[in-house]
Amino acid sequence: MSWNTAKKRLTRDIEGLPKRLRDHYQREAIKYALPTFDVQTPPLLKNKDIKSLHEIGITEGDLIYITEGENKGTVTTVTKYLSNYDSFVVTNSTSKRLFQKSNWVEGQTSHVIDFPNFIPRSHVRLAGKEKDESGATNYLVADKVVLKDKYYDDRYKKWLPRRYVKHHETIEIPWPNPPGKLEEGELSTEGDAVLDKTYELQTIAKPPVPAEALAQLRNPHSKYKKRVLSELQARRLKAPEMPLSTEQKIYLAKNANKPKKTYTNLSPEIEDFIGSKMAEHISKIDNPAMLTHLEALSKSTIPDFEKTMKNIKESEQA
Repeated sequence: MSWNTAKKRLTRDIEGLPKRLRDHYQREAIKYALPTFDVQTPPLLKNKDIKSLHEIGITEGDLIYITEGENKGTVTTVTKYLSNYDSFVVTNSTSKRLFQKSNWVEGQTSHVIDFPNFIPRSHVRLAGKEKDESGATNYLVADKVVLKDKYYDDRYKKWLPRRYVKHHETIEIPWPNPPGKLEEGELSTEGDAVLDKTYELQTIAKPPVPAEALAQLRNPHSKYKKRVLSELQARRLKAPEMPLSTEQKIYLAKNANKPKKTYTNLSPEIEDFIGSKMAEHISKIDNPAMLTHLEALSKSTIPDFEKTMKNIKESEQA
């Protein structure tokens, strides 16, 4: 058995879980992340909900109008579509983020970089640009777009639908030029031969593959057809009961006799001492990025700290 097959049993696939559980596991994954190192990303989509650029009607190089967020009311250009997050990356929309040195890219010299913002597709509208008789540039924003009347676009080398403004279907917004020139490969089809048919199904009454050849194409001894679990598969589905070693038994016996741990608050003298040391250290920091990081860190909540404070209150009340 290869590792690629075996590792699927050891990974958690959250795509098949309900939304509430997916959100729970995503919060658990980032709850210990430092606030200024955390990149806020939209939730991942299920595989069945992922769409391509031409299915949503907006592609790289299009003009879009942003309806919500910090850049509300601006017209900008799409540079990338993140299909897993159903979000866009646009020009002139970045924020300062801190990146640890282990994640630096080649040529990076600072912890602070301009990280692109993710703009959800629900916050954008397709826009078009035109010039009037006086030469002034005007922008047209489409609240909804209708995709119909497919045609072969020689620039993209594929069939694309035409984009019309809904309720104003006499207005068409053309597709932009591709971001880069498409290079033809070994499997590319010549433009003159695109519409040529090399195979056509004649009838649905007769299968395309002869019955005599099915035995060579299918495995008659496939384990997926037996509907019976083997002994090895049954053992994998039931976790074994592991016996305790001698050391584990001794450790559990010692812990059972230990008194319950009590929690107490720090004395005022210790709190003043720690506060003075931290103030002395912070006063020596002159890097604004580090001060911003420490300010955000002071406002964050740490689950272990909250748990400890809860134990202290319970000990005082007991």
